[in-house]
Amino acid sequence: MPALFAIFLLCLAANAQLVRQDATSLALPADLPAATGYTTENALGTLTFTSPICTAIAPGETNRLFVAERAGTIQAVTNLATTPAKTPFLNLSTLLSAGQSIPTNGERGFLSLTFHPDFATNGTLFVYFTILNGGTTHQRLHQITVTDPSANTATIFSHKPILTILDRLANHNGGDLHFGPDRFLYLSLGDEGGSNDQLNNARFINHDSTALRTGFWGQLLRIAVETDPKNQPGTFPAGTLAPNPHIQNSATFPSAIHGNHRIPADNPFIGRTQWHSIAIDPLTVRTEIFATGLRNPVRWSFDPPTGRLFLGDVGQGAYEEINLVSKGDDLGWSWREGMHPFTSAPAPSSPPPGTDFSPREPIYEYDRLNDGIGNDAVLIGRSVTGGMIYRGNRLTELFGAYVFADHETGALVALREQPGGSWTGTRLGTDDGITDFGTHPLNNDLLLCDLWEHTIKRLARTGTTGTPPPPLLSQTGIFSDLSTLAPHPGIVSYQINTPSWNDHALTSRWFATKSITDTITFSENSNWSFPAGMLWVQHFDIETTPGSPATRRKLETRILVKTNTSSYGITYKWREDQTDADLVPEQGLTETIPSSNPPQTWSYPSRAECRTCHTHVGGHALAFHTRQLNRDHTHGSQTLNQIAAMRDALTSASAPASYFTTSPPIHTLPALAPVDDTTTSLEWRVRSYLDANCSHCHQPGGPSLGHWDARSTTPTDSAALINGPLVHDLGDPANRWAVPGDTAHSAVLHHLSGIGASRMPPLATHQRDLAAEALITAWIDSELPSRQSFAQWQTTHFGSTTHPDAQPSQNPDHDTRKNDLEFLLGSDPLANDPPYQTLPAVSGTLFSLTFTHPPNRSVLIETTTDLQTWTPWDIPGNTPVFPSSSQQRVITGPLAPSSRFFRLRLASP
Repeated sequence: MPALFAIFLLCLAANAQLVRQDATSLALPADLPAATGYTTENALGTLTFTSPICTAIAPGETNRLFVAERAGTIQAVTNLATTPAKTPFLNLSTLLSAGQSIPTNGERGFLSLTFHPDFATNGTLFVYFTILNGGTTHQRLHQITVTDPSANTATIFSHKPILTILDRLANHNGGDLHFGPDRFLYLSLGDEGGSNDQLNNARFINHDSTALRTGFWGQLLRIAVETDPKNQPGTFPAGTLAPNPHIQNSATFPSAIHGNHRIPADNPFIGRTQWHSIAIDPLTVRTEIFATGLRNPVRWSFDPPTGRLFLGDVGQGAYEEINLVSKGDDLGWSWREGMHPFTSAPAPSSPPPGTDFSPREPIYEYDRLNDGIGNDAVLIGRSVTGGMIYRGNRLTELFGAYVFADHETGALVALREQPGGSWTGTRLGTDDGITDFGTHPLNNDLLLCDLWEHTIKRLARTGTTGTPPPPLLSQTGIFSDLSTLAPHPGIVSYQINTPSWNDHALTSRWFATKSITDTITFSENSNWSFPAGMLWVQHFDIETTPGSPATRRKLETRILVKTNTSSYGITYKWREDQTDADLVPEQGLTETIPSSNPPQTWSYPSRAECRTCHTHVGGHALAFHTRQLNRDHTHGSQTLNQIAAMRDALTSASAPASYFTTSPPIHTLPALAPVDDTTTSLEWRVRSYLDANCSHCHQPGGPSLGHWDARSTTPTDSAALINGPLVHDLGDPANRWAVPGDTAHSAVLHHLSGIGASRMPPLATHQRDLAAEALITAWIDSELPSRQSFAQWQTTHFGSTTHPDAQPSQNPDHDTRKNDLEFLLGSDPLANDPPYQTLPAVSGTLFSLTFTHPPNRSVLIETTTDLQTWTPWDIPGNTPVFPSSSQQRVITGPLAPSSRFFRLRLASP
């Protein structure tokens, strides 16, 4: 009997384990095929242009491209998805006065254009070009408003000059225009020309009393322009300032300023009284300046997801450079060329003592001479054309790389950021005459403007090496039966606590390691680390008639594979007959779901879009971490905690085969909460939703623009959510990320709904997540108005955060509750309250603690035997949850060892 009992227990133990097997059926490549090389080809069919200088797209448009031609014309290119055709859109000659012309010799002519973020409604664009007026040259920034923004041939409604800057030499005009994520207009200017900064412009942020130095040259400018010049002329963003007066030595334009712009209030050089150890009059400072110390920044760009500004600066005689520019930077010209001292500029030849340019060093430089210095193994060159971060869908392997060119030698280079912030270059190919980089409005592909061959080009692979993914899902070795989606051995199903939003789709998930010897590095609060070859599968079913299970059909199956250095994603589209699924092309696919009623659009992501989210910062497998997997799931006939099952996995021979390198605890681990779990506090459900849907991008180092942190591991009061600042205020300075009691000014709701803002999440979704909108609305309306941070609580009770009695460890009412505990309990720190304590009880070999669990607070019982080292009590029920209301809780565990101490640790979300 005892033996049989022991065997019975052993069988129970074996049945309760996750059995781990090698996934020998898998037939997926270790990585996607790599390009053997690149060439360039016409991106617009057979279209040619007359000296094209740059391209631009109007915000929100997907089937129209604008090409600026050097002599002053703009061409509108339409039919981009089929046979591109061009139509004359506008000629800058209509902006000129009698006797004025646009010269095109040297580095002059029509240099750049950009469209207002609200072009679709206000019809406004901006151009930068050269004016020749009676033998004197000026560079002009000009605003144009057209009557009908959708017309391919423009009718000018109004136009006005913004800046007309005296230019005494023919080169180094800079001249790139872009709107930033802050909706301000940026313009780059060179040092006015000649060589060696001979007019001594780039080292000054002000003009001088003789008007020989205008103060604009050698700078990156940032200005505010009219918000709606068609309907409300003269209206500028709230809080912007008037520019300082200006003089220049020009009889026609004695001031470069026309009174048609304003200064952002946080521009970095406002009010400066000293620069480079020289006293200056703050009224002479060009407050338009965003960054200084530039030689000839012909082309630069913003990376939209991150907001980072990349700038190519043409060198003097030794080095070309790429800079990552921030507000207030001094890039060093003309005391520095690239990363090196430059001593041929006007006196003084050395910067003031103590000047340190190292924080603003270029992220990359290359030589003008093949002298064995610098990056000669990658390229040499003579004139850098600043490029862009590749965010296109055609060339997945370039996604996230910064691609630029050398105009003279034709070098095409991809820079990739390395851990620690350094950048390394790879030579892609050769094509000289590249004068601008833009993006294709249909697929974000890079467009290369070739001035010499009069075409708009794109990169193309000359060949590939490596194994392509299987063309059919049935050939991947994941499922043994496609009709039931039964997986092959070694491929394990799993569930997560808080699914991301997927347009009402019904989701199933699996994971696999190739070998049972492959292990995962576990972390309670950070990303897990995965072995190469591990994969994850996410499958989507859809009800073509929402709410009707009879209309459910297989729609898409996505696969993510961990590589040696990164990860890649591919996806398969199920056939109408449901017999198999076909590999979706590299560029992705968007279509209407067949038989959907009402019609529903569905996007199959491109491989580049997969890499947008599945990054190293995001953990590659986005929902495969502690807070998502800490839940029960059925493995075979047993329901087990998923992390415990992975920790305690066995081989088919009952030998230990844990998925983890260490043995994590189980009962004390945190977990995200589903949106509809009303037993959990509103705040924790909001934080869980943000973690699941946004944290892969919105966190420090993530690939998204914004100041806030979506990770649930970051406390709410440190995450810049409540009254959090915005990069873009959506046209209303009162807007914040979330405003207590004010949904109208809470930008998070604008972005979730897509009303008046870009809709989030931005990739592969087309439907609004109404449940999430209702959840966050309830949090803003019902919880936030009375919610206090610890700093607010200190001020309420003590008048300030610095009062001696307000500090966390103080106990001014001497009631055993220190301030940090009083805050978490919501009690009065100046009233003598009874101690917050537990009720211990012993029953045989069991010990229990009874306590009151306050709402929206986690409680974790910790234990120690020496009052020095405290560890969580790893028993069932001791889980850090955030209840929606106050409740009595009883936690029971083994008494042994009997000589122990216990404490409760409270925390806010």
